[in-house]
Amino acid sequence: MITGSTFDRFARSVRERLFMPDNDDRCRVGMEIEMLPMLADSSLPSPLQRGDDGPSTLGFLRPYAMAEGWSEQRSPKGAPYFTLPNGWTLTFEPGGQIELCTAPSESVSAVAREASRILAELHSAARDAGIELLSVGIDPVNDIASIPLQLESSRYVAMTRYFESIGPSGVRMMRQTAATQLSVDAGKAPETRWRLLSDLTPYLTAIFANSARYAGEESGFQSFRAQCWRSLDASRTGVPHPELTACEAYTRFALDAFDMMRMDERGGYRTFSDWVFEGKGDTPQWETHLTTLFPEVRPRGHLEVRSIDALPPEELIAPAVLIAGLTYDAGSAAEARRLVPAVDDSMLNRAARCGLYDPEIASVATELTEIALRGAAALGEKVVCPDDVERAGELTFARLRATRSSVTAY
Repeated sequence: MITGSTFDRFARSVRERLFMPDNDDRCRVGMEIEMLPMLADSSLPSPLQRGDDGPSTLGFLRPYAMAEGWSEQRSPKGAPYFTLPNGWTLTFEPGGQIELCTAPSESVSAVAREASRILAELHSAARDAGIELLSVGIDPVNDIASIPLQLESSRYVAMTRYFESIGPSGVRMMRQTAATQLSVDAGKAPETRWRLLSDLTPYLTAIFANSARYAGEESGFQSFRAQCWRSLDASRTGVPHPELTACEAYTRFALDAFDMMRMDERGGYRTFSDWVFEGKGDTPQWETHLTTLFPEVRPRGHLEVRSIDALPPEELIAPAVLIAGLTYDAGSAAEARRLVPAVDDSMLNRAARCGLYDPEIASVATELTEIALRGAAALGEKVVCPDDVERAGELTFARLRATRSSVTAY
C-alpha cells in the first residue's frame, strides 16, 4: 500500500483535478443520454457504418444532420460525432450506441425540455429509416455475440482486451448498455456533495430501473445494466471506501485499480500502485488511468451521476428534477443526508436485483422523492418551473405505485 509523501502527491492530484471547489454557487445540470439503435426488421444492432445493403446509423444520421444544421466532426481518435447548433454534441459509444451530450444549463426545465424535443424528433427520423432507437438500459433482445466493437480506437481495444480477461460483463457494458447520466456542479464543498450523491445512488438505480430483460429473457434483475457495472471489475466500480474522506477514498480507489491500458512482460495486469512501486507511474499515465475509473458518481471537476438506466425522452425531466432538488437546495440536501446511510456493496446489489420491490429501498426512495420535489420547488422557476416539478412527481410516484401494486397483488 502506498503511503506517506508518495500517497500525498497522488492525493493532491486528485483534489486539484477532480475535487476542486467552485468559487460560486452555480446550480447547473448537464445530461448525457444514451440510446441503442436497432434494425427494425430484425431487432439486431444497427451497424454504425453502411454495409452492402440495409440501413445504418450514420446512413440515416448524415442526411438528418445536414437538414438540421448539424456539423459532422472527427474526434482526435478518428471517431465521428456531430455538433448541434446549440453547442450540444451527438457522439457514439463502442457498440454503436448514440449519446446526446448537452451543455450545462442553469435551467433544469430548459435543458430537459430541449433534450426531450431533440430526442423525440431523432426517434421519429430513425424509425422512418428503419431503425428503432431503444431508450432502455441494456439490449433486451441480443447477447454480446451479436454486437461487435464498432469503434476501434486504441483505448477501446485495450479496454476490450482487459475486460475479456475478466468475464463478459465488461464488454456487455461497453457495447450493449445505455444510461441517463446527470452532471451537477461540484460546489464549494465537492467532497461532501460527492459523498451524498454516492450514497443516493442505490435509490436512483431502483427508481429508474429500466433493463429487466436481456438476450430475450428476464434477467432476474430490475436493472441488468446496473448488474453489469457491479460485476465488470470491482477494482474500478461502485462507491469507494465509505469509511474514508472523499479525496483519500478516491485516491486509494484509483491507486488500487488495475491499469487496463498496459500489461507487464508476462501479459498480466497490475494495479496502478504496482506500477508506482516500479517507478512507472508518471503523470500522463496517471491522468489516463483516472479516465478509466467508473464509480457510481465520477468526479471530473463536476460530478457525474452514472446510476440511472436510459429512459424515454418524455421521462428525462424526472431524474433531472430529483437530482437538482437533492443537490442544490441546502435544506433538502441536509434532509437527504440524515435519511440515507453510507452506501455499501450489498445495497448496490439489492438495488440492481430488486429495485423498488425491496421494501426498504422503496420506503427510502419515497421519502427521497418527497424531499427532492420540495427542494426543486425551492430552487425557483428559473431553475425548475412548477409544472416540471409536478410532472417529475407524477412520473416518479407512478413508478413507486406500480411496484407497490405489483408486490401487493403478488
